[in-house]
Amino acid sequence: MSFKERFIKDYEKDALEMLEDIISYPSVLDNYIENGEAPFGIPAKECLHYVINKGISDGFIPFNADNYAGHLEYGEGSESLGILAHLDVVPVDKSEWNSDPFKLTYKDGKMIARGIVDDKGPFVASYIALKMLKDDGFKPKRKIRLIFGCDEESGSRCLERYFKLMEKPTLAFSPDAEFPVINGEKGMLSYDLLVNDNIIEEFIAGQRYNIVPSKASMKIKIDLKKEFEAYCKENNYNYEIDGDKYIAYGIAAHAMCPQNGLNAAYILFDFLNKYSDSKLAKFVDKYYLFDPYGKKAGYDDFDPEMKELTSNFAVVEIRKGKGKIGINCRLPKDSDFELINNSLSKITKEFNYNYKELSSSKRHYIPAKSELVQKLMESYVKVTKDEINKPFSIGGGTYARECDYAVAFGPMFVGREDVCHIANEYMFKEDFYKLVEIYYDAIYNLAK
Repeated sequence: MSFKERFIKDYEKDALEMLEDIISYPSVLDNYIENGEAPFGIPAKECLHYVINKGISDGFIPFNADNYAGHLEYGEGSESLGILAHLDVVPVDKSEWNSDPFKLTYKDGKMIARGIVDDKGPFVASYIALKMLKDDGFKPKRKIRLIFGCDEESGSRCLERYFKLMEKPTLAFSPDAEFPVINGEKGMLSYDLLVNDNIIEEFIAGQRYNIVPSKASMKIKIDLKKEFEAYCKENNYNYEIDGDKYIAYGIAAHAMCPQNGLNAAYILFDFLNKYSDSKLAKFVDKYYLFDPYGKKAGYDDFDPEMKELTSNFAVVEIRKGKGKIGINCRLPKDSDFELINNSLSKITKEFNYNYKELSSSKRHYIPAKSELVQKLMESYVKVTKDEINKPFSIGGGTYARECDYAVAFGPMFVGREDVCHIANEYMFKEDFYKLVEIYYDAIYNLAK
């Protein structure tokens, strides 16, 4: 009996039921309450408890890090293998979905739901793989911890708490990116521009720094409705005028590749720049408009392995003419932190604006020749037969960067559409089967 046949016969029902269950929790960060009973919201806490209770029923040893994160443990040993996945998901706009984002839907060989790729689907695949190894009587030489957090999408405060209570694993992988292996992750920097304007009364776009905003709305002091309608039609933009509110619709994308989206905030600022004397629109046009690489702002950069710097114009919150613009950058070099700060000092001074850094983290890199990367590659090639694609670096950030010796490993297969953080997120059911097999072999390889 092949692995796939065995999985379908003995584990598919359990796996799909578990997927349906954890997807049903709308574990989107609402309001962070430090040290609260539900620090990242009730749905995230309930999802965490569901996983722990499921693990207990299947014979794993549980640990709950104050409802921030947890783990399920199997095996013994002085060293440990960590598998790090997250239970939180990015926000949804239900009007953009063709089905309920928190109900697992099947169509044309696809499983559709928020989190099916990022990261609940891969978590369940890892869980089932570990359960199969346990049922097989596998006795690992390293204890295995399936670690799960509830705040990966908003800063990983979950693992910050977890690693105050637990030691870091000896080696680890995170099923939260792409195959074959992600052995490098760019540095990150988020900052806010503190701005004001003479024309804009209100401007709202974006919710998270790691997403290209797909919707933006504004109210202005002058009537430009006819001009706005003509501008949008001329450029084939989706738009709406709701009373005194101007609304533009773009295409969401992950902040690590903003060039793949259409930033709705850019549409409104471009319009304002063309049809008004808005000070802020002129600033955005000069230093940010339709530029995903930071060239206009003067901080573009490139590394042969980490590739280009990216800059995501992520959040706009302006009320009564004052507010902020939030930017998230993915940096190929550690020297880029200084480069960005120098550029921001210059461009904000010109318009009498200010800026403040919100968060930053340096690059994470594990050599391709390391034992960890080589063993994961062996498992990937064994299952997929793909000997062409090699380890590479990305602009995204995963839990791997929270550990000293860790990489990202799957779940997106080569050639598949990147559907993280967008509406109608999906995974092919066939890919899910393959994930379980790859993770089964990888866990065995790293813990035997």
